[in-house]
Amino acid sequence: CDSAAEDRRLTLELESLHASANGPVVRGAALLFAGIGGPDAVRKVLADLPPDLSRPVLVQLRLDGGRYDNLVKQMERVSALPVQLAKAGEAAQAAHVYVLPNDVAVNVDDGVVSFGEGDLQVDSLIASLPPSESAVLLLSGSDPSQVEPAMTMAAQGGLAVGQSPQGCYDPSASKALAARGGLVASPAELATHLASHWPD
Repeated sequence: CDSAAEDRRLTLELESLHASANGPVVRGAALLFAGIGGPDAVRKVLADLPPDLSRPVLVQLRLDGGRYDNLVKQMERVSALPVQLAKAGEAAQAAHVYVLPNDVAVNVDDGVVSFGEGDLQVDSLIASLPPSESAVLLLSGSDPSQVEPAMTMAAQGGLAVGQSPQGCYDPSASKALAARGGLVASPAELATHLASHWPD
């Protein structure tokens, strides 16, 4: 038996299993930022995303107490996409939602997102993604400091949008985005914009 051929066959089988179980690994991601008043907005966005979205969705929510497991359960109830807590050692898959805890690092290698040991570096997250393959949604309670890197991404072919102040508990980031010429809309409309940004 040709052991090299056998190794190749096993590798292909494993890759096929991994792909079918988790979806294809792709470049870029959609980043949803939120804080106070954000969980409801995140749920509304996820509820309107198509099940075949061609990028992974990363949710960074500033939570007091860090009850991210409860957040995952809430999101699962409304999302057509699988929702899970990001774990070190995993790669982000298309059409999956990952809630980012503070104790998991986001790594980007040639545009592909994976999760590793370490702390979440929120400040550099937007800049680390390939702009034309990525999107940023600034929802209620987002840090206004994310507006500048989001607009930089948009200028390079990415999507940067915010939640409209109407019905938004803390619209400071969205207002700053709108002042820079960025689009603001309802969570449902933001989901539509995100889905149409990647028609493939």
